Amino acid sequence: MNFETEIGRRADEVSAFLRAWFAEFGPERGNAIGRLADSMAYSALGPGKRFRPVLSLLVGESLGIPAIKIMPWAAAVEMVHTYSLIHDDLPCMDDDDERRGRPTNHRAFDEATALLAGDALLTEAFGLIGDAYSGAGATAGRLVVLLAHCAGARGMVGGQALDLAAEAASAQREIPLADLRRIHELKTGRLIRASTEGAAIAAGAAENGVRAFRAFGEKLGLAFQIADDILDAHEEGQDGRSFVQHLGVEGARRELAGVSEEARALLIGIPAASPLLVKMIDWNLDRRA
Repeated sequence: MNFETEIGRRADEVSAFLRAWFAEFGPERGNAIGRLADSMAYSALGPGKRFRPVLSLLVGESLGIPAIKIMPWAAAVEMVHTYSLIHDDLPCMDDDDERRGRPTNHRAFDEATALLAGDALLTEAFGLIGDAYSGAGATAGRLVVLLAHCAGARGMVGGQALDLAAEAASAQREIPLADLRRIHELKTGRLIRASTEGAAIAAGAAENGVRAFRAFGEKLGLAFQIADDILDAHEEGQDGRSFVQHLGVEGARRELAGVSEEARALLIGIPAASPLLVKMIDWNLDRRA
């Protein structure tokens, strides 16, 4: 089993689902709504690892559930992640001109359209969940609440608020490591946790299974951010909002190894966990992008 091939196949399935969703998005073309849809698709269908939705699919596989049942949740999480990237790139946030080798959304379109594209992706994600799971008892409600909590003020958006405040404060003082960990747990880790926890809910897992995949997602989310900080260590102008700045490259690598082992230990407690989830931990340890 070739890890890159297997993960790539699942990422392609997510992209195909999203392309089909955009194809049915609406008949309007040549007007402002058509341009908005093009802006949404530009980012949602652009190059990327599809890390979060692939995690969801792997959780579903671990629980013996067909991908088609998990895919709407996986795609909804990817839509929320995409909205966050569009908004992060705006001039009022990180003011980035390029992402993944292409102009950022507001450069390819304009600031107002990019803002609306992010708003629409976030909102449509909840509609996708409702459409897909409304016939499954309380599942749709649980998934909507989970995504709201993980993406909203108690999760990803709250982490972004803390990050912006830390950026303003970092000129006067170094951000404490505990505060940095909190920022990353919310800003990056919470949506990764949603990927695994929500997939377990969509699969109809027992509560102990949902809790196990929630805990795994939390650890993997933190490990993912630490790996990102190590990859970014060569860039100039880093501030104190990085594990590398606090611990040094070698210290950050040790932290990454420790958190990764905690994630691995959690998978040992899930006997049916897909081997690809274990390999995902190893991939994150060694990734170069």
